[in-house]
Amino acid sequence: MAIGKRALVVGAARNCAEGLKASLPRLERLQHSFEHVKYVIVTNDSTDGTHDILRDWSKRVPGVELVCLDGLIYSAPNRTARLAIIRNICLSELWRKDEPFDYLVVADLDGLNESLIDEPAFSQAVNAAPPDWSALFANQRGDYYDIWALRHPTWSPDDCIAQMKRYARKWRWLLTKRGAMKAAARKYVLPRQKLIDPSSPPIAVDSAFGGFGIYKTNALNGAYYVGLNAKGREICEHVSFHKAIKSNGGQLYVLPSLLNA
Repeated sequence: MAIGKRALVVGAARNCAEGLKASLPRLERLQHSFEHVKYVIVTNDSTDGTHDILRDWSKRVPGVELVCLDGLIYSAPNRTARLAIIRNICLSELWRKDEPFDYLVVADLDGLNESLIDEPAFSQAVNAAPPDWSALFANQRGDYYDIWALRHPTWSPDDCIAQMKRYARKWRWLLTKRGAMKAAARKYVLPRQKLIDPSSPPIAVDSAFGGFGIYKTNALNGAYYVGLNAKGREICEHVSFHKAIKSNGGQLYVLPSLLNA
């Protein structure tokens, strides 16, 4: 049985032409999962065929809105700052629409979701999720990769990239910069990238993403993305967004059966 209800599907696209060719057909088929679907894709400063592919897609598929922010790379040189701006624009589109949406679907467009499970498995996975869910996140067919966005009390309790950088600075006197970063990754990232059995139960988390997330819009009040900390250093933009959802009483889950690449 399809999920039903109304969904706004959003994504950020920059220099991902090949990934778009793989991702867009699967996003288009989300129309079979929801009662009504619209799309908002935000682009900026691409130098490949990204914008042309999206423009052609928007002409062919109903309900597609493109937002072009060329020049953003100059006003926001940090990648996570740009992503936070783009994702907040997508949020503003969610609230700006005259029509109400029950779900916000956030998808990476770099090819990861080419093999996102399709119907009927997609609807079965979402419909079988815990009834208190506010957000559901994808699992991968290989090791779970998206550790920077992940927060879990024992699995990944902290910012793995910040930990990596501190470790690398500490040991750079003994190793090359490249060697120190590799050693830091082996310590703080690779042990957390575990294979999750698709048949295992949902995993409650404080934050996650994995390239694909579904949110109940009634859980998003007051939530927004932040890509830089108080010192101007890059942080994962998803974490602040999910912290706000949790503070509203929301429940977040990695859904093992919701598989992408």
